[in-house]
Amino acid sequence: MAIMRDTNRFLHFNLAHTGNGEDNHYVDLGKLLSQSNLRTYRQGLVYHVANIVFDDAGGDADIDVCTMPNTWYTQYAWKVGFQQWMFQQRAALEATSLDKFGPWHDYKIHLNADAISDADQAALIDVNGNTFPTGDWDYSQYVVPQSGSDDPHECPVTMMGETAGTFPAITRISLLEEFFNVRNKVQEDPDMNDPDDSAWALLSADASDPEVLPALMDDLEDDNDLPPYSNTEIPGRGSAGAGYPASPWVARTCMIKGGGSTSSPVAAVGGFAAPCGLLMIETNAGADNSIGCTIELVPGEYKGVHAYPMRGGGF
Repeated sequence: MAIMRDTNRFLHFNLAHTGNGEDNHYVDLGKLLSQSNLRTYRQGLVYHVANIVFDDAGGDADIDVCTMPNTWYTQYAWKVGFQQWMFQQRAALEATSLDKFGPWHDYKIHLNADAISDADQAALIDVNGNTFPTGDWDYSQYVVPQSGSDDPHECPVTMMGETAGTFPAITRISLLEEFFNVRNKVQEDPDMNDPDDSAWALLSADASDPEVLPALMDDLEDDNDLPPYSNTEIPGRGSAGAGYPASPWVARTCMIKGGGSTSSPVAAVGGFAAPCGLLMIETNAGADNSIGCTIELVPGEYKGVHAYPMRGGGF
């Protein structure tokens, strides 16, 4: 498929920093691309950012650009979440005797719990600050079945963080948390046959030294019998804290040194992959501030940008 040349790959908006300290801002690349190009860009892809330029004439700012973990377990958690959502969607389709979904039917998730309620959501603007027109971009929800006297209810879905509530009173579902709950765990301290029964082991060392073989056998039994990563946790899930990197992960970082005549108020970061096209941009400044942000997408074969489906599809 040829690359679509008639594609706006440049997304410009302001980050409205509030207060003294850190402030989070959320970006959904598929949403912004859809609004500027007047065609649907699905969320269920790994989008590739070429670069981001920040400008801050008002004062110093530290900026971290964050994504969900770009890992196999993120892909797998998304796949299971998508399949469960489609299971419910198909049941509703069959119950209404409809034969297909609408053209804009799409599985859309939040990066984390804060992204659901935070007012700092990127809105495209032109050079004079005029905002772009918008359409429907509704995030997906699961319907939790009725249990006893509790009626069925909807709950949103995030990739990172923890599932809120306990069944049947679940109010938010975390895909990484649910993957943690159902995955097969690596066996800890697997059983080994007694090494002294192995003739090959006895031939592998200097039998004239009676201390050599016992030491080798101890090493075989004790060293590297567990994986070089946690076999009890899934990074990115749960309540953030030590051992729980459940907040978005930093992909790029920069600092804008104050504006005026002292130095340039512009900083840039290089490219990276953004699963589901979801970003959190964290700004750290000493006062209320407006920071310009321009994102360039890598050109490619998915409607003019470089993006490939999350594992399991998405459309």
